[in-house]
Amino acid sequence: MSTQKSRSGVYKASKYFHKDEGCVLFESNIYTPMNSSKRQIANAIATSIENDVAVRTKGRKQSVRSQHDMVSFHTNDNVTPEQAKQIVKELYEQTHNLSNRKYALGVHIDTDEVHVHIVWALKDFNGKCYNVSNDYRVIERECEKLEQKYNLIVPENRISRDMDELDKIKELTLQDKKDIINKKYKDKHPSTKERMLDVRGVISNKKQMKDALSDFLNNASSPSDFINQITENGFNVIHNGKSSFSIQHEDQIFKASELGLSYKTLKAKLGDDTGFEQTLKNKHNVKEYENCSIASTEAEPDYMKKIKPNSVLATKFKFIQHSDKVEYFYNSASSKKSFEYYKDPSKVSFHDLSRQSAKAGIQRLVADAKPPQSFTVNGPDYFKKNVWLEFQLMGLEAKGFKLEGYKPTPADLDELKKIQEQYASMNKKADPKPQPAPEAPTVAVEAPKPVEPVMPIPLQKAPEKPPEPTKQVEQEQVAPTNDDLIDDLMKEFEPSNPTPVAEAPTKALETPTPVEPAVDDIYAPMTPEPIPEPENHKIDGDYSTYSNDEIVEEFEWLQPRLTKSLFPGNSTRDIAGHREMDNIPDNRNGIKTGEVKRQYELRQKLYNLFDEIKERDPSAAKQLEQAFKAQMANKRAVTFDLKPQLTK
Repeated sequence: MSTQKSRSGVYKASKYFHKDEGCVLFESNIYTPMNSSKRQIANAIATSIENDVAVRTKGRKQSVRSQHDMVSFHTNDNVTPEQAKQIVKELYEQTHNLSNRKYALGVHIDTDEVHVHIVWALKDFNGKCYNVSNDYRVIERECEKLEQKYNLIVPENRISRDMDELDKIKELTLQDKKDIINKKYKDKHPSTKERMLDVRGVISNKKQMKDALSDFLNNASSPSDFINQITENGFNVIHNGKSSFSIQHEDQIFKASELGLSYKTLKAKLGDDTGFEQTLKNKHNVKEYENCSIASTEAEPDYMKKIKPNSVLATKFKFIQHSDKVEYFYNSASSKKSFEYYKDPSKVSFHDLSRQSAKAGIQRLVADAKPPQSFTVNGPDYFKKNVWLEFQLMGLEAKGFKLEGYKPTPADLDELKKIQEQYASMNKKADPKPQPAPEAPTVAVEAPKPVEPVMPIPLQKAPEKPPEPTKQVEQEQVAPTNDDLIDDLMKEFEPSNPTPVAEAPTKALETPTPVEPAVDDIYAPMTPEPIPEPENHKIDGDYSTYSNDEIVEEFEWLQPRLTKSLFPGNSTRDIAGHREMDNIPDNRNGIKTGEVKRQYELRQKLYNLFDEIKERDPSAAKQLEQAFKAQMANKRAVTFDLKPQLTK
């Protein structure tokens, strides 16, 4: 399903599949104190795996911490959650030597199929990283054996089985085999993002458009007839050259090849069409969005005020500031502009009409506005609906903000209710009321031939429950009404830059060095009484939660890792100047992999640290910036030696 490249990624994956709704059986061989809450268990898993990554004697840096897989059973497989867990453990023992690496798994019954989520550490107990090429063939062959052993439904199609047959034909090259496989499974293997949405019961925009176009495809007599039909029914065709084209509908644009509707595909289904290119030229039409905006009545906005580091605006977008406006672009596509932000009057003008873009634009306006405040939305109804949905999901009315310019329909209200119910079920918290004490799980050593015990054999005495603190301190930044929940899940299920890490308490969750190959720690579905967590919890990456000393320590850690020669632009620029150069799309196009990408990420840390120092102590920031410019101009200095002096 995904790989985790940061501690926070491991935490989110572990927390997701150990959720209250659907998870009926949980197991991990990573130690956690008895009666730990689910959040504490996820913290323990993430901390334990991250600690192993830090231990490295030689070789390249380990970027991937763990992998998140899902094994799903057929609806007609009559398996219990306990049987599903045992089969998956047997599968991963044969393919990944599971008993020799850290793992956590959860059995889910929240869909028609019983399925098991498993997160396993790439580094095993011997310090070796998992590195098996084409391991899907190894895994699928083992699945074949288990299907026979446990009388499970056998899939009709399996890539490894097809590849084994193609291997027997010596005349075929590797590319020939790939082409045959891709052609057979083209419609059976949606993108990773679509699969992740499907797991959560969400239909992607791409699939919605494909489904809407399928009727026109079935009724078309030729490729040109298909183009004529869709343009007469609300779709726009964008001619990209020769027989290449894209299809636009409302706020969505997809290449024809992404929708499985390229001319090659149309020709195979509907026959050759010599006039197809001319049809595309005749029907070419790019729909421009005019006056799609959100305007504020704020007379003097607090322009470009600092935003939350874990917000969609901070994590998904970059900006270029001009004298009269600020342009925001998607991180994932340097040339794709989302919106422009103006100060006088306070207004966001949109180029992209998606919900994510609408949410980011609202966050920009809200950060700079003071409630009570009114916003007016302009544009087509589907754009206004997206803005209204995000406005409601962010709970802004309760904070004193109002949205004018759109009246929701009964269908809109039903959609909002469904989304809120989904958010609530995915983020449901344990009942804080005391519960009858269940039989507490303890740590047990797995026998060579395990027999499922009623009560695991205790190996160590459970730590005493710490006293209740006089004041409960919230440990994480929680957005109102689950504002950022879906965005957290999207980060988990699509490639992205590393995100800020919510670091676990170290004393209570310290992982002992394993002396046995495996520990079988079974967690039954229950609501344990949560253990109070320590105060002064620092969120890694969110420098507003750091003390002054921790800010200085982080700065001192960062400087020797920065390479002066890789800073963009003129060396005489100050920190803000280099940040501006880093945000230019043309400069970002060269940032792909390796040391260049790593240095870019380190520079982003520098910019964020400097912002926090400037907010706390402007004089210290000024001195720091002067020293930075001097050292950048000093050709003899190989590394930085900057010492921020923050007022205590």
